[in-house]
Amino acid sequence: MKSVFFIGSSGCLLPLLILINLFFGWMFFKPATWLLIEGILILLFILNSYILIRRVSSFTKRSNVVDVEGEVVEERQKLK
Repeated sequence: MKSVFFIGSSGCLLPLLILINLFFGWMFFKPATWLLIEGILILLFILNSYILIRRVSSFTKRSNVVDVEGEVVEERQKLK
């Protein structure tokens, strides 16, 4: 399943945008717009994290995996 958003597969871009907006967004936007943009970025981050977690967890739920137990094998004494 591909991510809906272009920034979904970019590792640190969304958190970077959140931090930049948090520290510098108030200089460029009105307070209500600044908080709205910050809220949307945080919601996108949560959604992208949820999609990533679902992708990773889908790999761990395989039913055709064989479980093998390790056993300690005692070495036989060699003939002298």
